[in-house]
Amino acid sequence: MARPTIIPFACFCAALALFALYRATQRRQESVQLVNSEPDADALCDPFAEPGFLVRPSPFPPFRALTDPTTPQNYDESAPLSARWIPFSPTCDPAPDWISLIAHQDISALSWLANRTILVLGDSVDRNGLQHMAEMLGLPRYCVPYDDFARKGQVPEGWDERGIPWVVEIPWLGTTFTNGFMYGLDDEDNFRQQPDWHPPGKAEDRVDQLFKVHTDQLPFPPSFISIHSGLWDLAFFGRQDRVAHKSTEQPFTHERVEWWQRRMKELLRHVNQTWPGVPIWLRKLHRVGPVGGASYDWRHTGSSDSDTQEHFSNFFTNVRIHAIREMQEQVARDMGVPSFDFGEAWEGWQAYQQMVHPNQFPGGPVYVQALLHHIWMESQGRESWRLSRRRKLAPVVAKRGE
Repeated sequence: MARPTIIPFACFCAALALFALYRATQRRQESVQLVNSEPDADALCDPFAEPGFLVRPSPFPPFRALTDPTTPQNYDESAPLSARWIPFSPTCDPAPDWISLIAHQDISALSWLANRTILVLGDSVDRNGLQHMAEMLGLPRYCVPYDDFARKGQVPEGWDERGIPWVVEIPWLGTTFTNGFMYGLDDEDNFRQQPDWHPPGKAEDRVDQLFKVHTDQLPFPPSFISIHSGLWDLAFFGRQDRVAHKSTEQPFTHERVEWWQRRMKELLRHVNQTWPGVPIWLRKLHRVGPVGGASYDWRHTGSSDSDTQEHFSNFFTNVRIHAIREMQEQVARDMGVPSFDFGEAWEGWQAYQQMVHPNQFPGGPVYVQALLHHIWMESQGRESWRLSRRRKLAPVVAKRGE
């Protein structure tokens, strides 16, 4: 039989244990509530920055099937126009179907896009994105020399059509989309033997000598800039490693990581100084997938190359693509620049590519819907964004074209 003096002590210990259990339960509930709560739910969200999925209204057969005469002709190419990114979060609505609004010439709903120039700086994925927009919507698209906008549709001597601006117009809005083609962050003219290469090679020099000259001739100055560098940088490092007989399956060295981030920041600063007050968005790289033979397009070194495409070094390995994507995100945060993670939206659709290039369906709608939505977001002001409450964004001094 327990001693009487021990009973009160045992009761006290039991009560203390129950209280501790109660407090622990309360803390767990509070922590769950804290994780699930969204204090900025009333702010404008970017649906393309949220976890989600790509809705496709009809099947997208691979490009090979579309061009194969044996494929049954029951594929409706107009239906995929409405492919859209749908966020999982109930507090973030999908972007409006901007493509359909343009197709129906809804001037009222698109007033924010009127009388603007949209400048897209990047590679062939960006150039193709503008071409896809023109083809999907039946818009005028033409190439033009950098130094003479009046020579629409003409390729100047010594140039490759792929290296000059591809202009897309929305005539009834007075809106111009145009691109500036870059060879990544290469600062040593490493690609000068490429058949479509044309000096200047360094991105900042192309901004000064080509892109600025081009935009100064357009009806309106740029009011939005999208910028990307990634694929050419992977080829830049891959070519160096191939000559040195090193594997591209190895991660980047610390020196290369520092070099890439420094160069990307230098380019962003230069673009900002060239077009001050114009919002800049950084487009992130997509994972190329199992098409290492695509690296063969970057093979030219000025000497003979007997390797077949099947045995050529893979410049676009997953480990390096992931590194570029992570560095892009860090640079965007360091510079206060919003980013569009095209790779996140495109992941899982690598079967619908020609080498490194997403096909028009569903690649076109994914690229164009996001580009249009981010232009619209800028028209609403960055102070209204959910992102501006989560990290510091560079100020936009003036809203051009409004």
